[in-house]
Amino acid sequence: MSLSIEFSSPLKGLIPEPKPSTHFISQTYKKLPDEVEYTPTVKKCIPFRDALLTGYILPMPVDYRFRYDFENKRALFEMNPNLPPIIQEKLNMGFHPNFQLSDEMHDSLRTVDAVFKFMNQWVVKTPPGYSCFFTQPFNRNLPFKIIDAVVDTDNFFSSVKLPFYWRAPVKETLILESGSPMCLVIPFKRENWKMKINFKKEKIENRVNFFRKFWDNYKTHSWSKKTYK
Repeated sequence: MSLSIEFSSPLKGLIPEPKPSTHFISQTYKKLPDEVEYTPTVKKCIPFRDALLTGYILPMPVDYRFRYDFENKRALFEMNPNLPPIIQEKLNMGFHPNFQLSDEMHDSLRTVDAVFKFMNQWVVKTPPGYSCFFTQPFNRNLPFKIIDAVVDTDNFFSSVKLPFYWRAPVKETLILESGSPMCLVIPFKRENWKMKINFKKEKIENRVNFFRKFWDNYKTHSWSKKTYK
């Protein structure tokens, strides 16, 4: 049985819609061979692939042009000035004051000492008992880093804003293209867990049975297919 996750927005029809992560697979990954000189590439790694295909992507609603104003020592995220004022107002980049996080909690790879915020306009709704993990799109090289968050989306009826750090060199002017990955949303069931730590001696027959083939052993013995539609 499939569960339903709902995305709604007052800007539906005006901005790109969320889609399953499978729609955002890069051409670089698709073109990567399964093996090079008899050695498997990451294309053969099922855990990497599963992470790449997990969840749903909230895309960039419009183009944002990043440039750094060296005179005033501030980062600028600019939209096309011809966009209607109501769109610019809703999607204008936000920020958080630095004092809201202690120094050791700031991203160590940031190139601008500030916390910015994508003003996401999509409201996410999940069934009772289910929450969502909002995070960086997995296994993608992006110029920003989303600050991770878990939201009980079965009881939260507003759009989740997305704080992030900028990681690209400030001397570079970059465009975050409309429709490109902005944030990954993974729904999950809230459950209580209790940790146990035990000693386990590995049996040689288990290792032999698991690794009998050259590769695809994890896929053959352990993997379960997941679907996000």
